[in-house]
Amino acid sequence: MATKKHLLKTSLVAVALSALLSCSDDKAPKKTNEKQPQETQNQQQTEDSQEIFNSPTEPQETETQDSPEIKKGLYVYHQDKATFIDCSNNLSYPVAKEGNFYELEATYIALKDQAQQQLLFEVKGDYAMRTPEQGDDVDMLIPTELLGVVHKESCP
Repeated sequence: MATKKHLLKTSLVAVALSALLSCSDDKAPKKTNEKQPQETQNQQQTEDSQEIFNSPTEPQETETQDSPEIKKGLYVYHQDKATFIDCSNNLSYPVAKEGNFYELEATYIALKDQAQQQLLFEVKGDYAMRTPEQGDDVDMLIPTELLGVVHKESCP
């Protein structure tokens, strides 16, 4: 029995780590070729400066209103229910069983040391009104992507 638990926990850790490692937003800087002819470098500088002058004066939004926001908070999973305490406002939100709910659940189960331990998660997601199993509609976190986990039990 203990061997099955250990094997399950090890496999969940492996799945969680592979998920975390596969979603890197690392944008490596472009390497410039230092051996370019002087004429090519001058042409590139001219094109760059034209882009600056031709750009609109109004700042452009890179993300639309519909794109999910990055949120940091304390995640707890207990008795088939997940809770997310947002570090920005210290409010507690239930986590809806949609989006990346099951990835968060598996990662939490693999990394927690004790029952009901809070772990600091960084996720992309939004809050939206959803109907819980009992009661009226409430704001719930709909996670779309797990960005990272910090083995901490409090907000920064």
